[in-house]
Amino acid sequence: MTLFSSPRDAFARSRDASRDAPLHTFGLVIITINPLLASLGPLGVRWFGLLALVGLGLAIWGSLGAVMRQSLGRKLALDALAWALPVGLLTARLTYVLGHWDFYLTNGSELWQANVSGLSLWGGLVGGGLVAAARLGRYGGQRRRLVLDAIAPFVLLGIAVGRIGEFLDGSGQGLPSSLPWATMYASPLATTPDFGVPRHPVQVYDALVAVALFGLVWAVPRAAPAGTRAAAVMVSYGVARVALGALRLDPPFLFGLQIEQLLALGAVACGVGFGMRPLLGQVADRSGVQAAPDGARRTQTGKEDSLAA
Repeated sequence: MTLFSSPRDAFARSRDASRDAPLHTFGLVIITINPLLASLGPLGVRWFGLLALVGLGLAIWGSLGAVMRQSLGRKLALDALAWALPVGLLTARLTYVLGHWDFYLTNGSELWQANVSGLSLWGGLVGGGLVAAARLGRYGGQRRRLVLDAIAPFVLLGIAVGRIGEFLDGSGQGLPSSLPWATMYASPLATTPDFGVPRHPVQVYDALVAVALFGLVWAVPRAAPAGTRAAAVMVSYGVARVALGALRLDPPFLFGLQIEQLLALGAVACGVGFGMRPLLGQVADRSGVQAAPDGARRTQTGKEDSLAA
């Protein structure tokens, strides 16, 4: 992800809207932190870019550590990661552009300004995840399931850290709200679409969901079938993203749903199939084991009847 981004565009969008906007503070949370950590000419280091990199590093570090502890093969995990990162970056940008196609249709020059706020988390997860799963599949389905189980909890931790950076930056805003914890931004460098309008802190909701799911997935017993943790993450976090979409400012893409909601629904479907496959295999195996003795008994009975005749 891009660490450096220009605050010029965000400032230009918000300056006129915030000049005369009243700042109501009663019962609301005012974010006064400066989202710009440092600047170098036209470039700036923002909280979102920094914490997105920290979250990515945490996910990679935790995943590789888990893979090594379980002796699943560090080399194959690095191979999958080497493919997943660039593909995930491309699909994250493509998904964001598709989700805001009407803006880029008239602002084609901004297609190449791929700041971290112009990337779709779910686009990266789906694109990078599919490529990683395909690479891991070369080593067998069982090992792929075990590796995905090992990395799934740490992906959630990385997401949580990145969402906090998004919150501090003002990106990924929610709908207007009158709740006591609704947030507004005081810094003119925040990437919020407007000032003086309290909104749902959906980035914080998302981070809390990711942390809670990390605890639940981590508690899944190791005796569970391989792939259970990965399936649980796909289903639970996918359902959460679909639900949180009702509070997000993202534009609808198809059937009244945001593009990330559609990807999340796809992840839920894949997670259900991925998680159910071992269970269905066990049922089939048990049915086969039970059928064999019955068939053997029938064959033996037939032989005895023919001898008796």
